[in-house]
Amino acid sequence: MSEKNMGGTQKSYTEKISTFEKIAYGGGDLASNLILVLTSTFVTFFYTDALGLNAAIIGSIMLFSRFADGFTDIIMGYVVDKTRSKHGKARPWLLWLGIPIGISTVLVFLVPNLGDVGKYIYVIITYNLVTTFLYTMINIPYGAMTALMSRDQDQRMIINIFRMFMAQVGSLLINAFTLPFVNAMGGSGNQRSWVIVSIIYGVAAAALFLLCFAKTKERVAIQSDKREKVGFITSFKLIIKNNYWLLLVGIWVSMVLGMSMSMGVGTYYAKYILGSENFAGFLGALGIVPVLIIMPFTAPLNRRFGKRNVALVGSLISLAGQVLMLLSPASATWLMVCAVVKGIGSATLTATMFAMIADTIEYGQWKTGTRVEGMLYSSTTFGAKVGAGIGSAVALAIIGAAGYNGLAAVQTPEAIAALKTLYLIVPIPFMILIPVIYGFYKLDKIYPQVMEDLKKREEGK
Repeated sequence: MSEKNMGGTQKSYTEKISTFEKIAYGGGDLASNLILVLTSTFVTFFYTDALGLNAAIIGSIMLFSRFADGFTDIIMGYVVDKTRSKHGKARPWLLWLGIPIGISTVLVFLVPNLGDVGKYIYVIITYNLVTTFLYTMINIPYGAMTALMSRDQDQRMIINIFRMFMAQVGSLLINAFTLPFVNAMGGSGNQRSWVIVSIIYGVAAAALFLLCFAKTKERVAIQSDKREKVGFITSFKLIIKNNYWLLLVGIWVSMVLGMSMSMGVGTYYAKYILGSENFAGFLGALGIVPVLIIMPFTAPLNRRFGKRNVALVGSLISLAGQVLMLLSPASATWLMVCAVVKGIGSATLTATMFAMIADTIEYGQWKTGTRVEGMLYSSTTFGAKVGAGIGSAVALAIIGAAGYNGLAAVQTPEAIAALKTLYLIVPIPFMILIPVIYGFYKLDKIYPQVMEDLKKREEGK
């Protein structure tokens, strides 16, 4: 085997990537977060408090969507592995779907007055169009590009830092400004306000996806007749043999299960316990600020101590921040302090996760002799999305069963108690599990030997 670019020119394992290309690649995740956060964190609040739809029914719809989304992830990963075009195997999907996903994001909020049944049907169609299909079809190839832009571990680490920095910028903007912007446009109970915001986010996301396509490059193309013949079932069996990938899936699923239950009721908690729904955005933004500050400095830490060790310490810091919330759960000021502590820990998790996944792709090729970037990445997101769907659905089902009514001025004591439990306590056991799993991850130690062996194989030695 040999390592070639799509044009057939021999490439080095350590080819440097320009800062502008890294920024352009990171812009793709900024775009993803503009759509993802808007259609996950805030859309449930829009459905219940702007349209008056039932929280439990919306939760059921999202549970179904997340399961379906997980399966479309795996299918899309297989499609990416089989894609061949003049633009590469992953990049062309950004070109093909950048504009359609921007338009579809607006459609999510253009719910017509078709009666309750008609509204639910419209929600099912448009929500799944964005999250189950278009977002999957653009985000899976985008994520796989980390392993296609370079095989150098240090370059991948830097690429991932740029990517996650830009992703956090997107999350910061949406968390900090969405609800204040919506309220400035006419209020969170006004559908027109949400449509205006979705148009702005949709246009920005489409432009960023197209910029990412235009200014990035795929450099890794492993030529292998064996790879071309690998079927879907065989690909799935190959990724199950990748033990370090399985550990990362466990970490990500644990992370999103706790986070989705807490974030799923975050806006409701801010509105009814802290006194203003806008606090939800402030808390989210404050959790992201330390990530933006610390993330650029994680590269030297990763080089010195290893990605696993840095992430493990970060997971413990995040856990401490969650536990500290219990000391004064009704104080917005105290929760802001805790959000900063959690953000400090999150910086190391977000700065390492996708780089570690890229490392497992090389490990999988080293262990099995077959490289399947798309299937490995997509199957990772499958677990995360199913976990997020379960978390969000369970949270909404619980508050719905407790009597939550989005159009009521005052909520029942049972609903308030449910909000407190979901926001404060439920994430803790999941956060405890994360550092435990990290303890079994040893790939950082053997990665240099893995790459040396692969290089010899591909040079025919």
